[in-house]
Amino acid sequence: MTASGTGSSHTPQLPQKPFRLTHLYWYLTLLATAFLLALLQPVVWAQGSAQPGTEADPPGRVARLNLAEGAVSFAPAGNGEPTDAADWSPAVLNRPLTSGDKLWTGPQSRSELYVGSTAVRMNAQTSLDFLALDDNATQLRLAQGTLKLRVRTLFEGQRLEVDTPNLAFVVSQPGDYRLDVDPANNTTRVVAQSGSGVIYGDGARSVTLGSQQQANFTGTQLVPAGPGAAQQDSFDVWAANRDRLEDQSVSARYVPRETVGYQQLDTYGSWSQDPAYGAVWMPREVPAQWAPYRDGHWAWVSPWGWTWVDDAPWGFAPFHYGRWAQIGPRWAWVPGRLAPRPVYAPALVAFVGGSSGGVNWTISIGGAARPGVGWFPLAPGEAYRPAYRVSPRYITQVNHNIVVNNTVNVTNVYRYQRQPGAVTAVSRDDFTRGRPVRGQQHALSQADLGRAQVVADRSAIPQRPSREDMQGDRRERPRPSAVALPPPAAVARPVVSSRDDRRDERRDGQRGAPRQEEAIGQRALREQAQTDAQNRAAAAETRAAANRSAAEQAQRTQQQAQREQQHQQKDLARQQEQLRRQQGEESIGQRALREQAQTDAQNRAAAAEARAAANRSAAEQAQRTQQQAQREQQHQQRDLARQQEQLRRQQGEESIGQRALREQAQTERENARQQQAAQRQQQQQQRAQQESQRQPQIQRDQPRTDVQERQPGRQANATGRGPRGEGEPNRNREQ
Repeated sequence: MTASGTGSSHTPQLPQKPFRLTHLYWYLTLLATAFLLALLQPVVWAQGSAQPGTEADPPGRVARLNLAEGAVSFAPAGNGEPTDAADWSPAVLNRPLTSGDKLWTGPQSRSELYVGSTAVRMNAQTSLDFLALDDNATQLRLAQGTLKLRVRTLFEGQRLEVDTPNLAFVVSQPGDYRLDVDPANNTTRVVAQSGSGVIYGDGARSVTLGSQQQANFTGTQLVPAGPGAAQQDSFDVWAANRDRLEDQSVSARYVPRETVGYQQLDTYGSWSQDPAYGAVWMPREVPAQWAPYRDGHWAWVSPWGWTWVDDAPWGFAPFHYGRWAQIGPRWAWVPGRLAPRPVYAPALVAFVGGSSGGVNWTISIGGAARPGVGWFPLAPGEAYRPAYRVSPRYITQVNHNIVVNNTVNVTNVYRYQRQPGAVTAVSRDDFTRGRPVRGQQHALSQADLGRAQVVADRSAIPQRPSREDMQGDRRERPRPSAVALPPPAAVARPVVSSRDDRRDERRDGQRGAPRQEEAIGQRALREQAQTDAQNRAAAAETRAAANRSAAEQAQRTQQQAQREQQHQQKDLARQQEQLRRQQGEESIGQRALREQAQTDAQNRAAAAEARAAANRSAAEQAQRTQQQAQREQQHQQRDLARQQEQLRRQQGEESIGQRALREQAQTERENARQQQAAQRQQQQQQRAQQESQRQPQIQRDQPRTDVQERQPGRQANATGRGPRGEGEPNRNREQ
């Protein structure tokens, strides 16, 4: 075929189709789609640069250190590099925790952190690593120490796993769990106070753990070890108190429990209803001229980039979820309608200034103009546009709680963009090094804000700092009073991982023959006995702890009194030696003074001895009380063991009382049948007797009636005038 040209006879002519309205509809649809795609472009730079080659959405979940008692240390993810002692620093409450981060609680220390609504509590000398943390998986590594988990919710597809040096434990149901790891003996004890889970070892070995059960294994082959402690200790009591406080939270009525960091809102603020925004939360005490995102520092946390870490103890949830609004003179946090699983954001702000096209936005610092970076909080209705690469689905989820105002994306005009009291600015160097931001450090004028434009170019904000800069930032940043204690270098690392193909296995059908069902009454008695025994054990433990504290206090008081008495005796000896050294005869006044000093010293010694005796008595009383509590606890344990043994004997067979009741019921039914038969026989006999009694009476009455009937006939026959009745014998003939 030759090339087509005008008037070519070889070019086939296609038939012309008439224009239809459906064509116009499709054209308009394409134009509208192109316009919406243009609106979805991230024209507002909100964070650091996107990670090249990163296609997957970042996790929508993070963990947060909620409480630190004592020395709690933190080491950030090393991006594959080994962690050394220099990487450990005192843990910060509001820094988000994610995959690769490590925590260590020193001696006599405890900590609490949350992953969504799941509470993770660490006892003293516990090492915990985050192997994986995303929307559907939470994988923790417990190298040594004690860990308690309170799992409120497990969404469909979510997986919670704890790996230890010799096994892996996967939670199957919401509940309360405890794990104790002893790396020296290569043992792990798992206790399911409620809920259930599966324990995995090497060689496809697995054990299902049900509610109120525990297992203790040594080695990776799940070899049973000793039974372990059966009583609750002070760590269990502490965790139970923390659970009680969480259950009483008021903020849980306004935000879902998956919102990380809501637990502190009750202590530091109050909730109210606003006609425009609905439920809002206001902090009670903030500095003058305070604004959101003003007291804290910026830290680079992968994969999100620049992340705001606030200094306030409540400063997590209000800076990573929801929006801020200025209601009158005060700022209020507006959570909006958060989803049941809200999506975490590193900082819900818009940036101004920076450097673009080689031109820096400068602010005056110490009389000199220096390149600066500023930011302000997003208001309700203003969409958050992340710079890290995400999908449209992620953008929809992270802005789920607001009504997006799309005009912001077109005009780049925000509510708080031109308000000096809402915009915070620091030098570019301070921003990059993550130096602390304290209040309105660099006040901005209207002229500064007029020159500051909302950042639309990702390169206008400093990029990710180097490892040396990040280490220098931690050295320059003021540290908390707690000391960073790295974990021991000899802490073993787990060698067992769970089997994904067994994650859906359930307890039913795996633990041998099913037990015979207990009677409802027996089950209720057993559960009640166990509950009572646990309550008594907890009360006894509390009393024992109080007695130990009282005994220790009495012992310390006694030791203090003894030290005071020794000091007084030394003072008296020195005074006596000084008096003996005096030359000549003592005057009457000197002798009186010496005798008075001796008397005072003796009185003080007697008082000290009396106090010491009282303290010894108190200590002995406390010790006796403690021993009595221990004896009571032992008695309770023996009672519980007897009750459990008795209940075990009752399983699979009827109790003596039930057999007696059943036999008694059968005997009563048999007696009732015999009695009814006897009554029927007696009634029949009575009827027969009555019938036999009536028969002679009838026979006696019958002749008399016949005589009466025959009298008139007899008389008539006698006179010859009466006829003889039919069938009646001829009485005259008989006569």
